[in-house]
Amino acid sequence: MLVLYIIGGVLAFLFLLALIPVRLELAFREGFSLVVGYAFLRIPVLPGKGKPEGPKPPPPKEEKEGGLTPVDRLKRALKREGFWGFLHALADFAGEAAKASSRMLRHLKLKKFDLYLQVGGGADAAEGAVRYGQIAAGVYSACGGLFTLLPCKEKGVSVGLDYSSLENIVDFSACLSLRPLFALKAGASVLWHALPLLKKLR
Repeated sequence: MLVLYIIGGVLAFLFLLALIPVRLELAFREGFSLVVGYAFLRIPVLPGKGKPEGPKPPPPKEEKEGGLTPVDRLKRALKREGFWGFLHALADFAGEAAKASSRMLRHLKLKKFDLYLQVGGGADAAEGAVRYGQIAAGVYSACGGLFTLLPCKEKGVSVGLDYSSLENIVDFSACLSLRPLFALKAGASVLWHALPLLKKLR
């Protein structure tokens, strides 16, 4: 019984951990930055630490499994299953992957979205005004579609035109969150429906 209690406690603890949202904090000013947050942890992902330059390693050779390259395995699958049979399995997998992505997207929360664009129109006022109109129309339309898909309470979108500047400026930040439980569930669903396709590639 003690073993069952321990196993149950571990599973309950893992379940609780899977309910804690993972945060993605994105920003773009002079370059992209990405920070992954989980509970009280914050892990910078971008920009990464620069690596010293040195001689580039040779490109990896195509790995073979069981004496067959992936291309050979694909050819065998096409010969065994037929072209349409293989495409049918691939279409089923793609459809399930799209459904899983859609289900996961419903649980993705956009916590914050802030975007400011400044269009530099100092070189040519008329051309700058036309460019500003095109950019503003595209940005507001794209952000409207995004907010329809991912509602956000704390949002701001602004496009400005500065006739005294030649520089285009972008200032962007956003924060998204997703509970790992839903990502694991979607991943398990995709993997389960990928098994028939993987069997055809054996």
